[in-house]
Amino acid sequence: MRRHSLPNKNILDILISTSKKSSNHILFIENKKKITRKEFVEKILKIKGGLKKKGLKKGDKVLSLLENSYEEIILFFACITSGIIWIPLGSERKGIGLEYIIKLTKPKIVFSKKIKPKNLPKSLYRKIYKINKNLKNLEWKENFFNILDLNKLSCIIFTSGTTGPPKGVMVSQKMLLTSAYATGMAANINIKDKLLLWEPLYHIGGLEIIVLALLENITIIIEKKFSAKNFWTSVRKYKISKLHYLGGILDILLKLKKSKHDRNHNIKIGFGAGARPDVITKFKKRFNINLREVYGMTEASSFTTINFNKKKNSIGKALPWFDVKIKKNFFKDKLGEILINEKINGLLTKGYYNDTSATKELLKRDGLHTGDIAKKDINGNYFYIGREKDSVRVRGENISSWEIETTLNKKNFISESAILKTKADIGENDMIALVIPKTNTMNVRQIAFKCQKDFSKNYLPRYWCIMHKFPRTPSLRIDKKNINLSKIRLFDQKKSKFINIK
Repeated sequence: MRRHSLPNKNILDILISTSKKSSNHILFIENKKKITRKEFVEKILKIKGGLKKKGLKKGDKVLSLLENSYEEIILFFACITSGIIWIPLGSERKGIGLEYIIKLTKPKIVFSKKIKPKNLPKSLYRKIYKINKNLKNLEWKENFFNILDLNKLSCIIFTSGTTGPPKGVMVSQKMLLTSAYATGMAANINIKDKLLLWEPLYHIGGLEIIVLALLENITIIIEKKFSAKNFWTSVRKYKISKLHYLGGILDILLKLKKSKHDRNHNIKIGFGAGARPDVITKFKKRFNINLREVYGMTEASSFTTINFNKKKNSIGKALPWFDVKIKKNFFKDKLGEILINEKINGLLTKGYYNDTSATKELLKRDGLHTGDIAKKDINGNYFYIGREKDSVRVRGENISSWEIETTLNKKNFISESAILKTKADIGENDMIALVIPKTNTMNVRQIAFKCQKDFSKNYLPRYWCIMHKFPRTPSLRIDKKNINLSKIRLFDQKKSKFINIK
């Protein structure tokens, strides 16, 4: 893949041109089904025709309650190349968050494999379009209608933010193509590479993988969802050559029982975000896979930095089409918020859909405010510290949760940890440490005591609790906002007793 030369064609043109050059190339594999480029494009054109017959037109919004599948991939490409705005949510989204999104976006049609999905309000059943196997019920005459403006809104991707209601990131074809191109750079993508699509298609990480398949002669194996139990079986069966990771999947894979086959695979490199330094070392030692850290967010075409130089603990240097700065604030050690500006127009989102207030917080005169804290060395390498909002203010000092969690996770008796906060008796906040131990041989008092020497006064958590598991976001990060502290009994290290927080 040529670096620094972003795709300038629209997605339908790329689909058609690559299908003519490599018509018999196997693009996707789902179970025993193999789909060539030619078959893929022909199917998309027929579904575009079916969408038109259904009365859908440019600017209409459709909601997808589908899980990863060939059918969802076809619908995605058919919609965005027809100017129909794609809103992927997945089959398990429910509750207040789902109702909020529906009210905000007002979709014309909801795609589902069920006529009456339990997670959908009954008032919307009339909007359901039930998807059949291979989309046979939606085929019609081929439609070549094409969207030429790469900067037009193509899809709305809702983030699983830590605070407030879900925010819908407005994403264009140009952003999708840029994210896919950067994915190929991070993966050292080569002809005949095989990638496992485990990440849900309501996340930018899943979409960029399937768009990458248009740019390069690679093969994507479609998985409904991530399964630790079946992961290595799939990797070996399909001879996966590149591993995309995100959030907590590396921790989950390291928790699997060790096997003599751990190094029996074809993976040449792993690339992704959110791997702790100790996890990178452990993963390399056990599975013989080098990991390449990246940094980015949906709002900025997914990838902003890539660690090509193998700089220890770094998220790498800025990609050439972005200008990245650290805006100094009240954190110590020259830390500050990551700010992003585009050098090529159209690589940053135009904002959050129908959310003026959140958009104003994101996009300001000096650039896109990520809300992420980092530092930069003299050679231009960036080092991620944590979320600005994911910090605890103790006795006038802002302390990054990431720093405390990383310290705890290095202990040989702790598997994972999460730092939360509660209002202090005097002052601002007290820190809460939730930990998953590696064995059941230590109680919470012993764990708290053994960690004391690793922290100065302000950095030592006051409250402790042993957890069996954490709730997870769609990208398998620890979902802190869904941890109900009122139902957890905490050990107060200061008073040496157990309490409940109201």
